[in-house]
Amino acid sequence: MEINQVKTIFPQAVLRADPVENDQYLNFPVGNEWLILPANGVSGREIALLKLLLNDQSTSQTLLANGHRWFRRLFLGEKGPATSQQMVRVIQIQIINQDPAITPTKWLTAFQSMFEHPLLDAFLISTDTAIAVEKLNGKVFASDDFLGISQTLDDDFYCTSKLYVGQYWPADNNLGAVFARERELFQFQVQQNTSRRVFTIANSILKYCFEKQLSQNELIVRSKHELLSLPDARETITSLYQNGGNVSNTAKQLYVHRNTLQYRIRKFQQATGFDLKDMNDLLFCYLLTFE
Repeated sequence: MEINQVKTIFPQAVLRADPVENDQYLNFPVGNEWLILPANGVSGREIALLKLLLNDQSTSQTLLANGHRWFRRLFLGEKGPATSQQMVRVIQIQIINQDPAITPTKWLTAFQSMFEHPLLDAFLISTDTAIAVEKLNGKVFASDDFLGISQTLDDDFYCTSKLYVGQYWPADNNLGAVFARERELFQFQVQQNTSRRVFTIANSILKYCFEKQLSQNELIVRSKHELLSLPDARETITSLYQNGGNVSNTAKQLYVHRNTLQYRIRKFQQATGFDLKDMNDLLFCYLLTFE
């Protein structure tokens, strides 16, 4: 359908070269231009009609997100200031409601209030997924901080959340491409149905690359079958890796005597040839523990 026909149905709509950075307007991508429509008074049915007319596959949340500059930069490839030296990180959030009366917007608003400095932006891109953009400024929350925030807000709003905390990157015109890779990691981890709540590149990239590139390698398949059939192998390898190969800390975590753990390591080496005290061997064996 031609754009003039759309404007006949929605006479308040205008076509512009740039979107309107205002939540009171809907911004619909139309080729290299934008169809701008006041959000006030537009029903969900009318938004669905517009999506059909414009062959738009985005969600209603995405249409609202079009009014956010950071949405356009991350998802639509809009260019930012060429001289920007700002460092930002993107936090991806999945919010699964357990009480339909409490909207994800309330969770997101409370999430924003947790930061010492205001977030650059925060918005929903679907019914259960949100994006937050944080500038490197002052206190930097670590994974444990985000875990505490997630657990607190989930208790308050009767929901379950998972977060991917991105790295700080320059807010240049390569940011969208970098974010796309981080988005792949988060989507991969969500599909794994793991109990982990907070993801980063550090706890995601090995498993992602293993699954995508190595899991069907014959050397991996045969080694995995042989090694993980041994008693206590998976638990011992995982704990050793998580403790950086430290035998004392691993023994405490496994609730075994240090000598018992050393005995296990020797027996494992005798059976497989892999020395779990060697970090290269330990890393290889750890990869084999991935499901």
